[in-house]
Amino acid sequence: MRLERPAVLTRGDRYILRAYSPSVTIAGGHVLDPKPPPTAIRTVAAVERCRRLDFDPAAETDRVASELRAVAVMIEDAGDTGLAISALVSRAAIDPGALDARIDALVAAAHAVRIEDVMVRPTVLDRLKTAIVAMLGEHHRDQPLSEGMPRGEARERLFGRGHPLVFERAVAELAAAGRIAARDRLALVSHRVSLSPEEERARAALERAFRDGGLRPPDAGSLVPAIGVAPAVADRMVKLLQRQKVLVKVDELLFHEEALRELKRDVTALKVSGGPNARIDVGTFKERFGITRKFAIPLLGYLDRERVTRRVGDARVVL
Repeated sequence: MRLERPAVLTRGDRYILRAYSPSVTIAGGHVLDPKPPPTAIRTVAAVERCRRLDFDPAAETDRVASELRAVAVMIEDAGDTGLAISALVSRAAIDPGALDARIDALVAAAHAVRIEDVMVRPTVLDRLKTAIVAMLGEHHRDQPLSEGMPRGEARERLFGRGHPLVFERAVAELAAAGRIAARDRLALVSHRVSLSPEEERARAALERAFRDGGLRPPDAGSLVPAIGVAPAVADRMVKLLQRQKVLVKVDELLFHEEALRELKRDVTALKVSGGPNARIDVGTFKERFGITRKFAIPLLGYLDRERVTRRVGDARVVL
């Protein structure tokens, strides 16, 4: 039944249908679901759904069973988006005092899984976990150099219309079972980045060059002739080193993480020698670390972002 304007209803509310003119009573009944899914209503499935939701409001003996049956239908209808716990009161008309008992009964009967303030069918969670493992296997086959798929991308591809909490529960359960590694990227625990001999040689040479370069790192493109690999291979290895956090991008420059770690340690040490008001300006910074302005400006900005220093006028205060 579709109403011509919104009304405040819940399951079990009684209603009477009357014609406008003449004022003739047409029918009456009680509400089975005040917010049914927008699906076809003249189908066998719709009739079966109504039968599962049907109950006698006057029969107190069947009340608990009918409430559990109705909520199970609503959770099934909700699919990946899940059913909000609050809907059990507003939509299914369950007494707030009985809410926890009804949820426990649904979970015990394997009709639902509770995930914070949402409930979904166990099959939704099981299907999602299977899909995550399958997708990661395919990702590793297609991109053997990748350490894993970005978490957000995985959720968008597999569960974009589903509730984020359900996705995170699936990931957490897979990680707890030792099937995937779950950080910023998702990966099968069995996955290892596999490099060809040429890639291994390029990676080692690039890392060595950037480590030796310190705070005056080379341009990656200029290293290609010396390494003796194709530019595409060198580019892949640079990106791999960035993903592995061996190389860190500062503005448009790449630095070895050891060089940046040592820089932060050296600048922080100025607090000891210079006292609580220790400051450093661009000129002093260039002279102290033997670098040009090309490197000094990005590095000073990096130190500000890392909360090692704070810019005050033309100088930096060491924090």
